[in-house]
Formats: sequence, structure tokens, C-alpha cells
Amino acid sequence: MSELDLLVVGDVNPDVIVAAPGLEPRFGQAEQVVDRAFLVVGGSAAITAMGAARLGLRVGLCGVVGQDDLGQLMTVRLVEAGVDLEHLRIDSSTPTGMSVILNRGDDRAVLTAPGTISALSHDDLAALPDRPARHVHSASYYLMSQEFRETLPDAFRRFRSAGVTTSLDTNWDPQQRWELAALLAETDVFLPNEAELSAIARTPIVDRAIDVVGQRGCDVVVKRGKLGGVARVGGRTFRVLRPPPCEYVDAVGAGDTFDAGYLVGRLFGKDPGTSLAMAVIAGTLSTAAAGGTDGQPEQDEVDTWLRSLVVAEDTETR
Repeated sequence: MSELDLLVVGDVNPDVIVAAPGLEPRFGQAEQVVDRAFLVVGGSAAITAMGAARLGLRVGLCGVVGQDDLGQLMTVRLVEAGVDLEHLRIDSSTPTGMSVILNRGDDRAVLTAPGTISALSHDDLAALPDRPARHVHSASYYLMSQEFRETLPDAFRRFRSAGVTTSLDTNWDPQQRWELAALLAETDVFLPNEAELSAIARTPIVDRAIDVVGQRGCDVVVKRGKLGGVARVGGRTFRVLRPPPCEYVDAVGAGDTFDAGYLVGRLFGKDPGTSLAMAVIAGTLSTAAAGGTDGQPEQDEVDTWLRSLVVAEDTETR
């Protein structure tokens, strides 16, 4: 088998999405009728892996699912998407994790039962070869166990010593400590959203926050939702300010598909501005369907929008 382009490490779980305008759950055994409900592929790692595979990379996934119906659902969907599951472990003692997403249009609440999400361990990282792929991406860092988080910097260091590049998308830190210095020092590309970046750098000013985080030595690529995205790569700053128009359904998993778009561009040898444009296009188009994967674009769709999307580069270098 040829070498994988990308190995994604992290959470593998289904999402249940319940959607209605102004949704507010009522207790007291009150039954409510909602517009829609979906059972879809979830987990940031799984969504990123599927998005990158759909865009043409050879992708593997390292995670854990339970020996149950939900675990089987996830493995079937991932195999259908062309994701290699050599490093996916089935845990017979723990149920597959699950998230319930209450989506009211302008905002959403996420309720997660960790299950096998937090079962990914030091042993799973140690079992990976020194070069499991050309690039290793870690997702949902703060949903992982403390043991996993403590050993990930060493694993990244081992991969990089073998010529592998690395990237990280933490998602939100529930404890809001943002203790990432050791890991960012071993990370080539950091992919936060704007809120996460501001929390880490302790400033709401995006460019200042990028300066702070970039001092760790990593490239910083920031998701900005309707405002597009910005990337600081090797001292050069690129911006996409106007995402492509899209008939919006929900933004579940859009940031993970953004990650997939950027990593695909990078691993296909595209310049940073084009990679950022691919990220914005992929993330935006994914919002046209419910859940994180049903709206993920194919490469030809991304290429169509690349012809018209404007990427600006700052004239001042940093």
C-alpha cells in the first residue's frame, strides 16, 4: 500500500442534530415538536478525515469506537468515504461516544457523552510508526484524556524527526487554561477559530493574537466564519474576506472541513494563499447540508470557486 498523505488523530463519534428556530429545551416532561433531527457522522477528527479524502488525499484515521451499533455506523461511513482504518481501535468495554447538538440557527449547544472519545491513549500513539503518513493532524485535543494530552508533544516530536509535518485543532478548552506551549512547539500548523485564538493569546485583536501564538514557531491559520479566514505562514499574511455564497443550513463541522481544505492544499503543494482559499471554500460549502460531512465538496467544486475567490496578501511582512 502506498504511503498515506494524512493521518488524523482524535474523536470518532456520531452526532445527533436537533434543529428548530429559537430552540429552547423545556423540562418537566414537556414534549416539543422540532423541525428536523439527523443522525450523522460526527467527531472533529472523523469529519476532517472524510473531508480530506473527498478532496483527493490518501487519509487514515487513528481513534477509538465501541463494539456497538454506533461504532459500526461510524466505521461503515468512514470506509465508504475511502478513509483507511488500520489505526482505528474497537473497544469492547466502552460505548461509542456521542454528541447531541441543539441547533437553533443563530447558535447551538453541544452535549457530549465522551465514551470512547477519551479512550484514545498513550499506547495508541506509541503503536503508530515513526512515519504513519506524510502529515499528522490532531483534532479535539481537549476532549482527549489527560494521559493522551501529556504524551502528544512527544509523539509529534517523534513524527517530525522522521520528516512528518504536524497540525493541531484543539477546539474549545472547557477549563479555559489553554496550556499549549509544549505542543505548539512541535506543531507546524495551528488551526484555531477566532474565539479560540483570542482566548489563547488573551487579546480579541486577531492580528495581535496571531503574533502571540506565532512566536511558538508554528504557522497560524484562523477560521473566521462569515469573515473568511487569515493565515500567517513564514512571516507572510494572507486573507480571504469574502467566502463564496452558500445556502446555509448549519455550521456543524464547518471548521473541521476548513482544516481538511487547508491541509489538502498544503499537501498538494499549493501556495499558502491558495491553501487558505481552499479551506474557506470547503468550510463554507459544507454548511449547505446538515451535519459535518453531507455538504463536504468534491475537488472540482473547490476548483470552480478558486477561479473567482480573492486572496489578499499583506504588503508588510512580519
